[in-house]
Amino acid sequence: MVLHDVLVLMALLLLHVHALDYDFEGYPTRSGIGAWVDADTPLDARSKQSSRGESWDLVMSDEFEEEGRTFEAGKDHIWTALDIPDGVNAAIGLYTPANVYTKNGKLINRVDEVHTNVTYFNQWLEVPAIETNTLVRFSIDEIED
Repeated sequence: MVLHDVLVLMALLLLHVHALDYDFEGYPTRSGIGAWVDADTPLDARSKQSSRGESWDLVMSDEFEEEGRTFEAGKDHIWTALDIPDGVNAAIGLYTPANVYTKNGKLINRVDEVHTNVTYFNQWLEVPAIETNTLVRFSIDEIED
């Protein structure tokens, strides 16, 4: 019985090692456009020449052309807007997916000034614990480039 278990373990280990492929480049897409490159990205933006003469290919882009896209968890194929308090530098801001959407071909990050009680796990406390704070969702109406 022990020999059988050892042989099974060795076979599984061999299959696992054989399955590892460190040079895997991914599967080519039918369109010829990288899987993370938006089809609306202009052709001249898909590759650039570096100052050293190397050709660089674009690996990720998003043109935000689809009107009314929302970024709640599971709603978008690339992005997820977080629903968390901002813990950096003792900030009192709160990020929420309801404030991130697309409009007129632009990504909009609307910020509202709303006081909200939020309960969350704060790992940065001297003794990490769950705490409740009144946070402010600061907002600029719409940020556009």
